[in-house]
Parts: sequence; C-alpha cells; structure tokens
Amino acid sequence: MQMEQSFLTTFAYAKINLALAIQGIREDGYHELQSVMQSIALHDVVRVRRHGEKVVCRCGALSGPGNIAHKAAVLFLEQLGQFEGLEIEIEKRIPVQAGLAGGSADAAATLRLLNQIYREPLSREELLMLARRCGADVAFCLKGGTMWATGRGEQLKPLPLAPTMDLVLTKPFAGVNTREAYRRFDLVGQGGLLVEADWEEALTQKSTRQVANLLYNDFELASAQMVPEILMLKRHLLEAECYGALMSGSGSSVFGIAQGKQHAQEVAGQLRKKGFKNVWVTRTVDAIDERGDICGEAIITGNPRWV
Repeated sequence: MQMEQSFLTTFAYAKINLALAIQGIREDGYHELQSVMQSIALHDVVRVRRHGEKVVCRCGALSGPGNIAHKAAVLFLEQLGQFEGLEIEIEKRIPVQAGLAGGSADAAATLRLLNQIYREPLSREELLMLARRCGADVAFCLKGGTMWATGRGEQLKPLPLAPTMDLVLTKPFAGVNTREAYRRFDLVGQGGLLVEADWEEALTQKSTRQVANLLYNDFELASAQMVPEILMLKRHLLEAECYGALMSGSGSSVFGIAQGKQHAQEVAGQLRKKGFKNVWVTRTVDAIDERGDICGEAIITGNPRWV
C-alpha cells in the first residue's frame, strides 16, 4: 500500500496559432498542417499525486477517463510498468472549444508533474513521444515558446522567440467542434501556404507589426459559418486599433495584438461594455522548462485575466 502523497502543482499554458494553413488530407485521413504556434500566459492549474488504486481525474464537467490528462497519466504509468493510483485535479481557466489547446496543455502538465513525482525516469524525448501519442497539440504544450509545426501539428521545430506581445483574447459563448470545422473546410476551403522564411525574419526582427502582418488562419471562414460572432469580434479588435487580429486554431476564440498593456486593458474594457463576457488580457510567453516554469522568469501567480 502506497504512502499518502501531497499534490505537486504546475501551470498548464494555453497556446494560440499565429498562423495556420491546411495543406490537404493525408493517406491516414488526417490533414497536413503548417502552423506557427505560440504559448500565452493564460493557464489552467494542474495538481497530481500518487493516491488510491486507480487513475482519477477531476475537472468539473470534463472529469473522468475522457479527459486527455487521464489518458496521459495512463500512458505514463504503462511506460513505467507501474499499475497504481493517481489523482489529478484540474482548475480550468482556459475556455474549452476555443482553439487554445486547454486539454492538451493539461495533458502536457500532467506528464511533466508525473516525471517529477517518479524522479525523472523519462528523458525529454521520451516524454515528447508520449505527448505525441496523447494528441496533436500535447507535444507543443510540453515545449512551449514559439514553434513551426507541421504534420498534424506534432512535428515541431523551434523558431526565434516571438517578441513579448500584449494580447486581448475573447471567445464567443459558442465553441467550435474541431472535427466539424475540418468537415466544413473540406467542403468550401482552399488551403494556403505559409512561408517559414517570412516568419523567421519577422521573429528575428522582434517586430510585433511584422508578426501582425503575417497572421493567417485557413479555418477562420469555415468556423465563422458555425459561429458568426467570430468575425464580429475580429472586426471589433481591428477597429480598436490592434495591430492584427485572428481566430486561434479551429476557434472559436479570437485574439488581438494590442499596442501595449494599457491599450490591451482599454480594448478589453470596450469589449466588455459591448456585452462580451469572455474577455482576457494576456501576453505571449517563452518556452516552458521541465518544471513547468516559463524559461527565464519566475512562475506567474494569480488570476490569468490580468496578465
């Protein structure tokens, strides 16, 4: 019988897609993607401990074996040849069906915590292999920062770190089902092409305006058919003089690149006055280390509506 353990806690950082192009359908039925993925400060809080005789995941309405963090924990134990109980508690702050990889971030955070709890039995590369088995975005959420992603989004190549950008993030009440977004894209969409060299240059220059000029998402029109508010929010952000605005992933969240923190707070206030309830002020963050900290700075605490 195992001893009672205390919880180990970390943050699970959301991601946005600064660009996303759909290249077509592969032989395995998945879509081939190109994307520029970026970590942001908005986060869930994930706690894990060894406890009981089975894996239990508590996450409000998203509790149970269907949660991707539960799947990550089971895969981790199988890799170690361990069969014992774990308790996972997730405090959700990242909205769901938003294109922000909240579930993937929780799974990545769970893998990080488990590797600490079991005294680092898996190398970084072994953890990444497990992450890829959990889902397309989990590997990115394990690494964080600014990445060029291909394949289903799981093949990652580091890009120069993005400049710190203040963001206004907002989400319509309705979410977007990713599978349905792909289906609609296949009916009406014409896939685009990202130029990696253009992103390398903009990021090397640390130019927020250049980054804003390159924002691109093939899903936007398909998802806006389901949730028309997406384009309305994008228009509001651009009219409020954000450098650029874009839907993230398959939606339904939309972000605007603000001119600074003060401007971000002002734009968020304008959106709230117009009746939009799901509004966050956040910012981009750099790569995430093995302990879940943002590389090069102390871990952030507090409510992520602020950051």
